[in-house]
Amino acid sequence: MRTRTIVMIAALIGGVSSAAAQDSGTVKIGDATKRTSGTITAMNIGDVACYLTLKDERGAAFEEMATFGICEKPALVGKRVTLTYQLSKVISAECAGDVNCKKTRTVALVSAARVVDSTAGAKPAAPQKSFCTPAEVVIFSCRTGTRMVSVCASKDAGLNKGYLQYRFGKVDSSEPLEITLPEGQVAPAKAATGEVVSFAGGGGTWLRFTKAAVTYTVYSGIGNWGPKGEKRTKEGLVVERAGNPVAGLKCLDLTTSLLGPDWFEQVGIKRDDQDFVFPD
Repeated sequence: MRTRTIVMIAALIGGVSSAAAQDSGTVKIGDATKRTSGTITAMNIGDVACYLTLKDERGAAFEEMATFGICEKPALVGKRVTLTYQLSKVISAECAGDVNCKKTRTVALVSAARVVDSTAGAKPAAPQKSFCTPAEVVIFSCRTGTRMVSVCASKDAGLNKGYLQYRFGKVDSSEPLEITLPEGQVAPAKAATGEVVSFAGGGGTWLRFTKAAVTYTVYSGIGNWGPKGEKRTKEGLVVERAGNPVAGLKCLDLTTSLLGPDWFEQVGIKRDDQDFVFPD
């Protein structure tokens, strides 16, 4: 498994205090003007920070860097939050992940994300978010159109215990799921393979389930994939038969993902002998 380098110098710049977020609008942090609220649609741990993808009240997407602690709160995905920032020093992009590099840069990081109370004028019940039961943990889930892909684990999942399962089917339907892998309750390390990878400006993870010659790989990542090197997220499902692509489905809505080095280590997930290329 490739080694992911995550380095951050958590130091406030002297004389600059953190700015508390308001329910809407912007706030000035150093030389940057930042939004003070949004709905978190995805979060990924990168080389120097936690990378958040959000949508504002008009549905426009924007991205922010946050402290690593924010990425340890996956329950924030799908929630509208107010944002608090602080000026911090992080390792310079010129260091290319070199832990001995002394170059740093100052950026505005999201230091806190508070969920907005939206009970007033509550809307109808939200649509189905995953195929996992309340007694299970959602490891990965997103809609790909009229269908949804979910990876569910038992709450006791760990090394040689519990189970992990891939599920795919129509959303909000009474029809049986189209695919369930493995069909029984199999420990995570025997049910799937996966890997954590590093990219310029970010990183990603993938998790693969196999049945005969067909593989089903869910993935989530962020990197400098924009036309001009801007950060972009990639999330979805790739189906291959004997190593040849059969289908590629992108996540079209909010993605829930616990994929990452901590969870992989917790349940013993290892990579197999096949590489995975994040699709365009």
